[in-house]
Amino acid sequence: MKIVTALLAVMLVTAAAFAQAPVVSSPQYSVNLSFLTGGPYNQTSALDVTFGSQFTTNNRIQADFITMPGASYTGYFGGDSYDLCAIPAVANVLASTSLSCGKFSPFVTGQAGLGRLQYGSNPSSQSFAALGGFGIGYDPTGKGNYTLLFKGGWGHFGPSLPGASSNGFYFYSGISFGTGTSASATQAKIARIRQAEAKKLKKLQAAAAKASKT
Repeated sequence: MKIVTALLAVMLVTAAAFAQAPVVSSPQYSVNLSFLTGGPYNQTSALDVTFGSQFTTNNRIQADFITMPGASYTGYFGGDSYDLCAIPAVANVLASTSLSCGKFSPFVTGQAGLGRLQYGSNPSSQSFAALGGFGIGYDPTGKGNYTLLFKGGWGHFGPSLPGASSNGFYFYSGISFGTGTSASATQAKIARIRQAEAKKLKKLQAAAAKASKT
């Protein structure tokens, strides 16, 4: 019975993998709406709106606009987001799991810009700001239209505020809306999905071979 079950599983996975190419896409442009929490300026909430464009296969340039109403803060940032699935070691580790590259994307970001603060009746102050973080994106359909985002990191948000630090860790969660198609990023996504399918198929074949010997 074990042999039959293992063989059927292999046949089903093989048929699904090779029946047709994965219907997936990686967007050329994206808009992210995220709620940010953390320690800067003793604030517990902020809104981050990000505009991105796929620059190379694995790099997305982006501009962030962060607002903290409680502190009368606005931040303007620009930088890069790098897809860690481009690193073979990362893709290989994830390929045999349910979080394989293609629909699941770990990434790192680095941004610099300007933070502006208005407090009390004082004139607004502004200074250099920078953010660095690690995150993951999960696209349940693989089509790039909607992606769930989670990111955490550390930042220097800009000018100082009496009694409150402008530095701190942050975490945000939100959703990304994509449009257009990046040909190179889409091909990379398809290749990663196929790699994951091949890994899982290999595991099933090994299980079937093992079962046939018992």
